[in-house]
Amino acid sequence: MNSIFKNLNLRTSLMLSVLASFLLTLFIVVYLSMLVMGVMRQTGNSFSTNAELDAYLTNLEQTEAAMESYMSYRTFESIDKYYHFEAAAESGAEKLRNIPSTVYNEQKEYTIKMLSISFFTLSNKAIAARRANNSKDADLYYVKTLDCYSFLYDEIMNLNMLYFKMNAANYNQSKAKTRQIIHRTIFAVIMILLSTALLLYIHIAHITTPLKQISSVALRVAERDFDVPLFQNKRKNEIGNICRAFDSMIISIREYVDTIWEKAMQENELREKEIEMRALYTDAHLKALQDQIKPHFLFNTLNTGAQLAMMEGADKTCYFLEQVADFLRYNIQHPGSDATISEELGMLDNYIYIMKVRFGERYEFVKDIDESTLGVKMPNTILQPLVENCIKHGLKDLSENGRITISVKRMQDTILISISDNGCGFDGDVKERVMKIAQEESSGLLIQDKAMQEKAHVSTGLINVISRLQIYFKRTDVFSISENPNGSGTMFNIKIPSQIQIGEDHV
Repeated sequence: MNSIFKNLNLRTSLMLSVLASFLLTLFIVVYLSMLVMGVMRQTGNSFSTNAELDAYLTNLEQTEAAMESYMSYRTFESIDKYYHFEAAAESGAEKLRNIPSTVYNEQKEYTIKMLSISFFTLSNKAIAARRANNSKDADLYYVKTLDCYSFLYDEIMNLNMLYFKMNAANYNQSKAKTRQIIHRTIFAVIMILLSTALLLYIHIAHITTPLKQISSVALRVAERDFDVPLFQNKRKNEIGNICRAFDSMIISIREYVDTIWEKAMQENELREKEIEMRALYTDAHLKALQDQIKPHFLFNTLNTGAQLAMMEGADKTCYFLEQVADFLRYNIQHPGSDATISEELGMLDNYIYIMKVRFGERYEFVKDIDESTLGVKMPNTILQPLVENCIKHGLKDLSENGRITISVKRMQDTILISISDNGCGFDGDVKERVMKIAQEESSGLLIQDKAMQEKAHVSTGLINVISRLQIYFKRTDVFSISENPNGSGTMFNIKIPSQIQIGEDHV
């Protein structure tokens, strides 16, 4: 029995305790309710006989008064009252005893009933004689009726007093029983409280005893003492589950400590490798600084060539070299920094001039610029890769009449920069891959090998432009690719929030 009790889960065990207390309380309540109802019934019946006699006497008095009124005044109202109260009094008399008895109060009821019948008979005869104008019989029966009423009244009063004494004795007995019930109730409540407290104590002890053991072991573990004994509790309730879980935790901690020692050794090795990597990084940084000399050397060389061309009178060659030098200077002076739309358009003019020298009249460049937008800031080297993409991919199959349009307009809350061509258009699958890869790069996600393979088939410069715009403005809706609304070809759209002005830090 004890093993079954221990294997019960805590909820079932507590429910059984509560159920036992409830059943005990219900039994006591039902028992006390029955006692109280019996006392209340007895107390309620104590003075019912007095009340019934009082009601009967009242009807008799009203009947006698109505008879006297009719005998004196012979009014219709008085005769109506007489018959009304007589019927009520006769109804009350029917409840009295019909046969004689040796019991004193029952014999009194029988006497009252007989006197009541005589009273009703004599009063009816007196009323009938009065209605027939027979004064002699009316007076005779009237006097007899009053004498009978006098005897009847005295008997009713005597019986009423007798019942009052009997009912008073019953009432005293009821008070004694009520006092006894109160004592029993107090005793029962005390017993219920003691029983409930005992049951709760047993179950709380059943729960808290193993919890104290768990707490003691937990304190030792908190002090880094892992050489604690395992509980090995076989119970199938919540306490047993906690003990088994604690055993598993202690075993896991011991294994984890061993693992930490192994990792500590590995970390020492990694620190040594990290020192080597820092040395390699320093060397690589030095090489990168040395490599920066090469663009400056190329820039200075172009300037020297432009000066030689000017000295020799080759103005076109001189201007061409100056434009290439300016284009190179812009990229050297703005490595990954901000620029304004004005600066971006200036660099784009240099690039367009170079392309015109290279391709002649093969391509036409059209610009529609809103002057109020020139001070707006944006990432540098954005427009040139887009124009280059139009030339390299959009207009690659056109040998003449190629057209590239650059438009900068201020909208309601944005500035829209559009670069379009009238070339072959942008493949839908390629556009989807470009936007997806750019989103991954701007969000910092690692691109898997498959994605890198896809990236090799699309424009790296275009992906770089989209990623930098999204990172700069911290939005994904700043760049879109659509069909040219003015005909065939592709349109690149850049949406810049108009609140970003020159001299302000972008947010």
